[in-house]
Amino acid sequence: MILFAGMASSLMVVEMRAGLVTLFPALCWLAFYFGGTVAGVVTSVASISTGLYFHWSNRQIRHLFLSYIPVALLFTAAADIGTGVLVPAGIVLQLAFHAAIRKCSVNLAGMIAATWIINGIFAHLLLFFMVEDGIAGCAVILTIVLVSLAHDYQFRNRLHIFTDRIKTLSLQNRLVSFLYNPDDSFMLFLMDGTQVWTMQGKPASVPIPETPSKTFSIEKHGDWIAVSTNSSVFIAEGAAAHELESLGNAELKETLALLENVWKASFSKRRLENAFLGAAMMFVQLADRRDSDTHSHSVRVSRLSVKLAQILGLSHSSILQLQLGALLHDIGKLAVPGRLIMKKGLLTKSERNVIETHPESGAKLLGAMQKYDEASSIVLQHHEHIDGSGYPQGISGSSISLFARIVSVADVFDAITSPRAYHSGKSDTDALAEIKKYRGRYFDANVVDALEAMLRET
Repeated sequence: MILFAGMASSLMVVEMRAGLVTLFPALCWLAFYFGGTVAGVVTSVASISTGLYFHWSNRQIRHLFLSYIPVALLFTAAADIGTGVLVPAGIVLQLAFHAAIRKCSVNLAGMIAATWIINGIFAHLLLFFMVEDGIAGCAVILTIVLVSLAHDYQFRNRLHIFTDRIKTLSLQNRLVSFLYNPDDSFMLFLMDGTQVWTMQGKPASVPIPETPSKTFSIEKHGDWIAVSTNSSVFIAEGAAAHELESLGNAELKETLALLENVWKASFSKRRLENAFLGAAMMFVQLADRRDSDTHSHSVRVSRLSVKLAQILGLSHSSILQLQLGALLHDIGKLAVPGRLIMKKGLLTKSERNVIETHPESGAKLLGAMQKYDEASSIVLQHHEHIDGSGYPQGISGSSISLFARIVSVADVFDAITSPRAYHSGKSDTDALAEIKKYRGRYFDANVVDALEAMLRET
């Protein structure tokens, strides 16, 4: 009997550690049937407690173990009733428990029914060998079951490791995808120093841990969790918090290290771009200031280009690119000697040739920034003409970017209406008349019409 109890206990431990309850009803019922109430209660409490201890963080398995509490109470009250009654009664009790917590499904009902049928067969098998061969017969059958279950457990353990790895990789894939495709239901932020950032590299306003840990740890702050690494703190809510908490420590450390590296690699370039644009804006302002003829020219061209784009029906995102490109359209003049920029008299041919290199110089400055391809095309092409007579490439028609065609009209309009050393600045009407002379030749006809419509409304 001691051998029988020891083997049964080993079997239960293997089951509980694996998060399974395959033979739980049968072994607990046999403990009540042969050992009485005390032995049955001890077996039931020990088995359920062990399972909950090892798998409390897994909601599905936790609910499965909790559903056997009413089953254990049933055994306490009716262990002497045959399995023909206990099996359907146990099925009903478990289904009622899961229905009460709104976790019942067709698949779960099928699994519970199959488990109870298997347990009924197993209990009858042990009783049969008990009658025929006594304790020795039960021990042989239990040994076979224990060896088979242990082998099965090793296979399932490898399968769990594999599925856990797949789960971790899947989570990492979702988190990295979130860097580029934000989802409001997946709230995840990174605290770098004292600043909290969205995973898209923008400042965020979220609860900040008062004393973030310097080592790996997870701290709860209401609905939020703060997961600390050696250098950063990830702050999560909702699905992101739930999924990060479901990972083991090793997988969590690996996931956070990956996220941190991807985030820094992705957004260090973005920070570089922002710094570049800030510096470019400063240089554009300096270029405008050193030439009194073109003071604030870039800003005016940008504003006019936006108005023309709105009349032409361009999208908001396109207008943002246009606004930036128009603002920077003359940035290449930074590479032109100051004496030529500030020269008040007529330029010689060679000096004109130097001036005409500024579109290519400006495009090279923006060329490294892949995000600003449209802005770069504006800088390069804003002196091209529809008939191909412009510079620097001599391209024509639709080969010229629509954005560049818009800026070309805005650039010339501002040059005509602004005071220069060689003229006092003409009226809007005169400027429009001058531009219309070259409608369809130098300038895009639709853009010229948009300019006329704009002036008509003002």
